[in-house]
Amino acid sequence: MARMTVRTAAQALGVSPHVLEEYLERTGKMEAIRQGKRVFIPSHEVKALLKEKKRQAQPSHASPSKDTASQQSPVQENTVSVPASHYEALLEELGRLRYQSQLLEFYRTEAYEKNALLLEKEHRLGQLEAELAQLKKPWWSRLWRR
Repeated sequence: MARMTVRTAAQALGVSPHVLEEYLERTGKMEAIRQGKRVFIPSHEVKALLKEKKRQAQPSHASPSKDTASQQSPVQENTVSVPASHYEALLEELGRLRYQSQLLEFYRTEAYEKNALLLEKEHRLGQLEAELAQLKKPWWSRLWRR
């Protein structure tokens, strides 16, 4: 059985590896074979997806009849047709933005935790400096100045 890595399959499909991984997780239509840290996809499934993508990209020549056009719901009137290539680019950009958002949230949390740790260390440093100043005084000064 021939298989491809996610990166190779994504190049064949014209999408980013991230978009393909999301597609695998979201739909579960394609079988993902894991070997250690690497993920492989059977090549026959990639070819089938390519054929489906090409079939969907071809414009349909059938025009809607007047009866169906008048029966369309408001939701259908507000839908927009987007070329497949532009749709894939938008999905890819959405994936990148979600990833950046996750990274930003991670770094914000990390910065908040480090800031809290730093404040705690500064407080402890102030306590230790005050204690050191007390200990540097002569014993008789500490005894009489309570």
